[in-house]
Order: sequence, then structure tokens, then C-alpha cells
Amino acid sequence: MKKLLENDEEDRSFIEVRAAGSILHDFYSGIEKIFRRVAVAMDNKLPKNEDWHKELLSQMAEPIIGIRDNFISKGLMTKLKEYLRFRHFFRNIYGFELKWNKIKPLCSNLENIFGNLKQEIFEFLKNIEKEESNKNSDF
Repeated sequence: MKKLLENDEEDRSFIEVRAAGSILHDFYSGIEKIFRRVAVAMDNKLPKNEDWHKELLSQMAEPIIGIRDNFISKGLMTKLKEYLRFRHFFRNIYGFELKWNKIKPLCSNLENIFGNLKQEIFEFLKNIEKEESNKNSDF
């Protein structure tokens, strides 16, 4: 995505727009795989209805009492909803329907969103380690 954003021109070729769309699609698909693993391994609860993608994202922003804290913040969840919407859109259109001016904000924010996600996941893991350490402490 960095390579696509290096060009300051407002217009992009069909191939560049299609590539950007594919990157955005893959970005959210990868995140959703992480969420699914958390939902199965920790929550023992994977949404199964028609809106399961939205429910899974919401589930990750909610703590499950006695099991885990929220995996991501509500703020990050709100930002990721745009990438989920795009992923759905991307799967249901023809590539020539993608417009650079519509996806450019998602492309421009991708690195920042990814950084936020990594930070929140590391915090979550650090808290789990701390809780495990406290459980195993003699004090």
C-alpha cells in the first residue's frame, strides 16, 4: 500500500485501484481470522447467523466476564467497521466499479489502523501474561 500511496497524483490506473482494493480486502480478512481464533479459543462462541462478520467484530470489543477483557477497543472497532464494509463491497462488485477517491481514505489510514491493532493485541497479551503470573504467585 505504501508503494501505491507514494504517487501524489489524484488519479490511479485501473490496475492500481484494483491492487489497492485487493490489499484492503486482504487486510480485513487477515484481521477477521485473528478474531475468529480468539472467538473459538477463548470465548467458545463464534457467531453463526447472517451478520456474523459484524457480530464477531463487536464481540472483540466487548469483555467476556470471567474469560477475557475486550480484545480491541470500541474506538478501533469503529474504525475497522469501515474496512469490514469495504471487504463486503469488494466481494460483491466488479473490479472496474472501484473508485480511487472512495477508497483512498481507507488506503491512507491502513498503516495507522494496523499499528493501532498491533498495539492493542500486544496490550491484551501482556495483560493475559500478567493475570497468569498473578494466579501463579505465592502472594
